[in-house]
Amino acid sequence: MNTKDAVLKVLEDNRGRYVSGEELASSLGVSRTAVWKGIAALKADGTEICSTSGSGYMIPLDANTLSEQGIAKYLKVDGVSIRIFKNVDSTNNVAKRLAADGANEGTVVFAHTQTGGKGRLGRKFSSPSGSGVYMTLILRPEARKVPMLTVLAAVAVAEGIENAGGRPAKIKWVNDVFTDGKKCCGILTEAVADLETGGVEYAVVGIGVNVNTPKGGFDKSIKDVASAACDGVADARNKVAAEVINAYFSRYKNFDKDGIAAEYKARSFLIGRELVVVKPSGEQRAKVLDINGDCHLIVEYADGTIEELSAGEVSLKV
Repeated sequence: MNTKDAVLKVLEDNRGRYVSGEELASSLGVSRTAVWKGIAALKADGTEICSTSGSGYMIPLDANTLSEQGIAKYLKVDGVSIRIFKNVDSTNNVAKRLAADGANEGTVVFAHTQTGGKGRLGRKFSSPSGSGVYMTLILRPEARKVPMLTVLAAVAVAEGIENAGGRPAKIKWVNDVFTDGKKCCGILTEAVADLETGGVEYAVVGIGVNVNTPKGGFDKSIKDVASAACDGVADARNKVAAEVINAYFSRYKNFDKDGIAAEYKARSFLIGRELVVVKPSGEQRAKVLDINGDCHLIVEYADGTIEELSAGEVSLKV
């Protein structure tokens, strides 16, 4: 670990408390000059650090900095490797390149911002710097787990938001997470087939969470439909990142399809509601009857026809 990262770990472990330069130098076995250079490098990276003569250095409790050290202090699962990038096209793209080069399952890619964040159906995902968590998990799943990867992500995000101290979270089929009746998270899962085995060589699960309201508010194109999950929560970005990882990998490693499906259904707010099913052939109004054990949506159309939807798009604008 270089001096910059070592300094950051100490400051994160003591978040909200000043640590003197002398204490940092002594604990890390480096010179005061090396500490100063590490602090300067961290500030240049955008880390929020308060400096006071006679007191030392401190990351404030309410600082919104996302870092490997900040995430790690909340992790409760093993086998996770964190990679954080400043600016990428998309964390899914980075993760796919890493996976193709042999990255282990459990590698999690983060970015402070994305220039080409992707949502389902080719939609763009807004990724403002300093307010969200943009992450992608690299998985090498057994065949039995593949159909539940996205479902599990929705459950993990909802649990992670609440465990981090955020607002109550619900799920809109298939893979959107809502707080305060608006969308706070989008999920995009992509997989590459293993042609020799017929299974999946690797999968990447991209997750974008609006943790805090961006400075100046959400972009006008989404401000009426977007919510922030954790406004007012100290160290929210690091907490959300870690708690989503905790929730995902604890359920992934101790895989229980029925348990995941039950939690997914319990968090749905669609059962009993009228909505519009969006198909290539057009839109049809329907009522949601149930979500089954495969997390498929059971709907009834106006003519009495009942259909089981395994994938697709639904709209609450009826």
